[in-house]
Amino acid sequence: MKKKILYFMHIDWNWNKQRPQFIAEGLSDYFDIKVIYMVSKRFLFKNHKSSTNNKLDVVPAFRLPFYENRWIYELNKLYLKTYFNFIIKKFKPDFIWITFPQLFDYIPSGTSCKIIYDCMDLATGFEFSDDFRLKVADQEKKLIKESDFVFASSKKLYSKLIEEYQCGNKLFLIRNAFGGQIISDKNIPKQNDKEPIYKIGYVGSINESFDFKKILLTLDHKENIEYHLIGPLDQVEEINNERIKFHGFIEYDKLYENVKNFDALIVPFKITERILAADPGKIYGYINYNKPIISVYYEELSYFSEFIYFYSSGEDLLKLLNDLSEGGFVRKYSNEERINFLKNNSWDVRVNEIREYLNKISW
Repeated sequence: MKKKILYFMHIDWNWNKQRPQFIAEGLSDYFDIKVIYMVSKRFLFKNHKSSTNNKLDVVPAFRLPFYENRWIYELNKLYLKTYFNFIIKKFKPDFIWITFPQLFDYIPSGTSCKIIYDCMDLATGFEFSDDFRLKVADQEKKLIKESDFVFASSKKLYSKLIEEYQCGNKLFLIRNAFGGQIISDKNIPKQNDKEPIYKIGYVGSINESFDFKKILLTLDHKENIEYHLIGPLDQVEEINNERIKFHGFIEYDKLYENVKNFDALIVPFKITERILAADPGKIYGYINYNKPIISVYYEELSYFSEFIYFYSSGEDLLKLLNDLSEGGFVRKYSNEERINFLKNNSWDVRVNEIREYLNKISW
């Protein structure tokens, strides 16, 4: 009989497919998985689709908005603890998988289940109020103490967790990965160095981490480029510039059709503590698209150094774009290097690593 995992995730299942969805689907080949996901306000009044993977039971959970408010937080906590107590008694999981510290406050105390914390982001690095950030930090401390396994998505997070919580005996590095089908070389449009306007693409949330200042600097000094941004505006307003095109949210399986004619892809983040701790999942997808990749540099991205053209300042970015446009936007890597990297860094590989750790538990 398969072991059971109650997989509790803080992002909406309907959102861009990323680490939690890939891991849940991968583990469902080996475990009986029930996914509970927190519904975001973006999808609150839309149909809640389940996974296309029929091995998964995917269920939405609802909480009152403005949950950082002390009184609303307590109401959510009371309701969700009751809800999870019911789920745990009915499903009888062997493991409870948690993707964000706050969710641990919704798990009834005294559960006999093994706890797994997947630390996929710097939890205290988000734009929270000071009081709520302290609460998240306190919950993370409690969660790590009670966890049987802690997985960190980046070397920076791994080092930070060891330094703060001395949890090296149960902490393991599980990076993000590539999910989906590797695009065949023949399906990738040939680059055209005669193109009068070069299209620089971005895929992901457009939030406070997006460095519009450097983007606008390049547009002020270079006339033959434009930026195409795919993803929702999250806590930021649309910039009024005719050479910045906002395409909004696009379904995961339709992304390639929208990026295949871009000349390059970019990761234009501001450097914050949260970004420094991130292993950006989007870069694995970018590599699959077989385009030149441009990114602000920080140490964690050394893992991808053979694939990325790096910059630090706005002037660096401008010079890089000048050099690339003069050369017709040539990739830094070969097609063979792309395919080998994606095969060695797939979610199947990562899930097998996770399975090896979970199989070490003695029952």
